[in-house]
Amino acid sequence: MQTQKLLDLITQASNQDPISHPEAFIALLRSDAINTFTDPFERLVHAARRAGSQTNATIAGHQAAIRRLFPTTPANAITAFCVSESKGPHPRYIETQLLDRGGDKYITGEKMWGTMAPAADLLYVAASTGVEDGQNQLVMVGIETNSPTTTQIPLPPERHAGGVPICDLKFELTPVHNNLVFDGDAYTVYIKPFRLVEDVFSTTAMQIGLLQLGAQTGMSHAQREDLVGLVVQGAAIAASEMNDPGDILLITSYLRASRAHWQTLGENWDNAAAGVRPYWTTEREILNVAARAREQRRNNAWQALGETPLAEQDAD
Repeated sequence: MQTQKLLDLITQASNQDPISHPEAFIALLRSDAINTFTDPFERLVHAARRAGSQTNATIAGHQAAIRRLFPTTPANAITAFCVSESKGPHPRYIETQLLDRGGDKYITGEKMWGTMAPAADLLYVAASTGVEDGQNQLVMVGIETNSPTTTQIPLPPERHAGGVPICDLKFELTPVHNNLVFDGDAYTVYIKPFRLVEDVFSTTAMQIGLLQLGAQTGMSHAQREDLVGLVVQGAAIAASEMNDPGDILLITSYLRASRAHWQTLGENWDNAAAGVRPYWTTEREILNVAARAREQRRNNAWQALGETPLAEQDAD
């Protein structure tokens, strides 16, 4: 996305009110106001400008991240990315099976933590085609949520995190939409990069949402200027492959600076307007999931450049 266009969008006040409730925000994502944008990051920027809550910024980032990995996603579809099972998301723990019945493809199995699944039109699901040479062979498939052989299992309150729609899922010979099986090893092409892309996109969306709230956040001009700089870094990352050593070092710097800015925001959140404070959970640290994977990517990047990395706390 062209830098000047991005700066104009994120610094100019919107003539529309921010949306605080997830149901209304999800309806916005389905609308022509958003789904006319085909580039995932541009779509993210326009959605995040209306995100009046941390929950909705997270939803915007999640949906844009999926679209980056699955660019054929229908324009007005809400999607979910379903990998984890009862033992976790590691490839060896994926037991959901892709089955062939006379040329028609089906899946059978159970998934946990289907983020956005209760609101989704289309699920992207990791499934096993069997074990070869001791390795679980995984593919991603597309599943329509209206299939009678798909069951949504509501989560108890203690398993919810914020207001993002989430549920467990059970598939019983559920048809694969149009026999849609994506090319490539699911772990390498989709599962491994997803968390990194989602971290960047969701963090950028929160920063754009906060910028749009302006003085209501209680942030100083200097703090908001720092947000502008962070969003431009997010755009530079989105324009990269997010894979090469230089990309990973930029991502590491961006996420570290974002975490530091978030902590500063939390220290002064009492200055935010009363109508804003309930919708942003500053006491909960951002980027507290998959920290080990991020650190391993950082280490690998430095090693590829011929250096032995320091521990992250030593690099701060």
